[in-house]
Parts: sequence; structure tokens; C-alpha cells
Amino acid sequence: MKKIIIPMSTLFVVGFSHAQTLNLSTNENYVYSKNYLTDPTSSTPKTVESVQYLDGLGRPKQAVNIKASPLGRDVVTHIVYDQYGRQTLDYLPVPQSGTANGVIVTNPLANATQAGIYGSEKIYAEKVLENSPLNRVLQQKQVGNDWANKPVKFDYDANIAGEVKKYVATFNYSNFTSSISLSTSGYEANQLYKNTVTDEDGNKTIEFKNGQGQVVLVRKMLDVTTKADTYYVYNDYRQLAYVIPPLAVAENSVSQQTLDNLCYQYKYDDRNRLVEKKLPGKGWEYMVYDKADRLIFTQDTVMRSTSKWLFTKYDQFGRVILTGIVPGTDRAGMQNMIGGNVIIENRNSTGFTKNGQQIFYSNNHFPYIETVLSVNYYDTYPTGTPAIPTQVLGRTVSTDVQNADISTKGLPVASYVKNIEDDNWTKNYT
Repeated sequence: MKKIIIPMSTLFVVGFSHAQTLNLSTNENYVYSKNYLTDPTSSTPKTVESVQYLDGLGRPKQAVNIKASPLGRDVVTHIVYDQYGRQTLDYLPVPQSGTANGVIVTNPLANATQAGIYGSEKIYAEKVLENSPLNRVLQQKQVGNDWANKPVKFDYDANIAGEVKKYVATFNYSNFTSSISLSTSGYEANQLYKNTVTDEDGNKTIEFKNGQGQVVLVRKMLDVTTKADTYYVYNDYRQLAYVIPPLAVAENSVSQQTLDNLCYQYKYDDRNRLVEKKLPGKGWEYMVYDKADRLIFTQDTVMRSTSKWLFTKYDQFGRVILTGIVPGTDRAGMQNMIGGNVIIENRNSTGFTKNGQQIFYSNNHFPYIETVLSVNYYDTYPTGTPAIPTQVLGRTVSTDVQNADISTKGLPVASYVKNIEDDNWTKNYT
């Protein structure tokens, strides 16, 4: 076990030089990291340095944050494994009293009991794992004496007959309708995974999952006998179609009134994209996507009454450039209108004018825009960008001299938002 584990030879040389400067443990495997917080070419750059020591199996065994304490001493995190190689104890970092050079510490916990550090507090979180190859967590205790006798407990089981109701949902693509019914008999025994979590205060949450790993029921025990159940119902295409909250579950029915007033409803297209949804007490909302599966149009109940759609346009990198309102038909018609197109607009020097604002993008897709609500610019500042003021509220503005090393490529540089009442715009520059 020698020196530094870094794949590139050039970096190895750099790491080796640091090892000599910092006096790192040369008989240990380690990875040294140095992050610059200021210009690295300055005479006294600010840095954050750390070293991670590894055991013979390549596992971390000690992490050292060099000179990270307020007194400029190393802060060391002790890492330990049980006889099966599992990490069941997670220690808090401990400031050291003597080391400040990144060297491995033989007894990193010795300083933890100091009054100004942790004192008599328990300085590790612990997990109790089951004796099986699954290594599932049975108990978990947090850091601190207050939690020493208050573990979070985990139990793993299967359902018993009649313990869980069985809702059945179907979807018909020919007329795009969904239906749901409640089976007279619930799930039979051992058809669902049952996982129970008991928190530090004894509150139980029980989660039931089907064979596909989908959550069917989340049950919160309010007391020993009272429960609040939330059911998740999947259609015959294994898509989440309904979420039935406790109040609706208590009614023991699935009437349309119950669905509309209390439940969450979802519909998907043939590409498994969410295209219609209804939240409790609200009307239906609609979504339309382009060929790249990006959300282009959305419509709520109010907009539907006026045949309006909220649109989003993107540039070639998938960044949002325009939002606004367009007239349109129903969801199916809008989806057919987009068809197999990828909705992309390009930056140009002429653009188009809308709502009293010159917009420096093309307008090739659905150019009949009624209202533009927001415009975002990236990479370069648009024409009309004001000069940086010399003063703001009587204070001098500090400016950096632009040079070849400074680039805004890939960055958002300007955002215009239209006022709702009129065609005035709020403009922000970064």
C-alpha cells in the first residue's frame, strides 16, 4: 500500500508534491483533493483541502479536512466497518488538537469528549441490520444522547387476507376514458410486501407494495386502532391512474362525485406521458408534448372555457426561451397539430415584435401567438441591453473588466416578464 491512488500520472506527480508539503501518511493509500476558492495564480489563494485514506480493500477508513477547524486544526471523520464489511456506525467529524497537516490520526475520537466539542454526547448514528444477505435496516438511532433510547424501527412482512382493499382501474384508449371499481374482496394473503416504519415517538407508517414495486397503500396509524389510508390505484397499463385519500377511502365507494371532489385522477397517452389530470375540487388540466417529450402546451379549466393554451418554446439546447398564450382546439387537436415536430426556435438579430416588445427569436412554430408572457436569453446579451450604471442609490457599482477569459456562453443573461395589466415589461439582467 503505497502513496496516492490517482489514475493519471501527471496528477500523481502533483499529489506527490503535496504529500511532501503536507506530510501526508506515505505508508497509506489515499486520495488528496484541493479546491480553490479564489484565483489559484494569486500569491495567497484560498483553498479547501482534504484527504481520504483507504484500507486494503479500497474502502474509506478516515477522512481528513485539513485545517478546517476554527483553530486551524484538522477535522477528522472516523469510518469503521463490522465483521461483514458493513458500515453500521456513522461518526461526526472531530476537530483535532494537534494535527494540521493531513496526516492520518491513530486515535481520531480522543478529542471528541472535550467540553467545547461534543462533551458527553453520543457522537455517532447507528444502524442495526438483519442477519441476512439483504442487510435490511431493523433499527436506526440518531446522533446525541436524547436519541440513544429512541430508535426508528423497521419491520418487513407480507399482507394478510382482507388487510388491504383492492381497487381495479382500467383505461380504454379508443375513447380515452378511465374507470375504477372496488373489489368485494381485498388482496389475498401474501400478495403484497408490507413495510412498517415506527418513528422515535412510536408513530407507525405502513407501506404496501405490489410485485412490481409500486406503492398500493400508505397507512398511517393515528392510534392503536384508528388509521388513515391513502390508496394508489394503477390501471391495466401499470400507470398511476387514481390516488384515493383517507376521506374517500372511508366512504367505501368510488362514485363519480367522490372521484371529482376528493380524488386525484390521471390519464396518459400511448407514449406513457401524463396528458390529463384532475386534482380534488378542480377541473381537468391538459398537457401536450412535442416529439422530444417536452411539455409545449398546458390548459386548465378557465383557459379551456376560452379555448386558450399556455405555451412553452425551447432553444436547441432544451432551454426555455418563450412562454405565452395561444388560441387552440382540444387536447387531441393540439397534439395532432404538433405531430412529430420538435419545437425549437433559434436566436436571430431581427426576431418579431409582440406586446410592444422586440423578441430576438424566430417564430416558426404556431406563429399566431396571442400574448407573450416571458422571454429568456442565454449566451449573449440581446440588443437594447442597458449599460452598467456607475452608481445605484448613490453607491458606486464595482465592475469587472471584460477580457478573453470571461464568457457568458451557456449562462442565462436576461429575463423579460410582461406585466399582466399592460404591455410594460420587467427586465432582469445577470
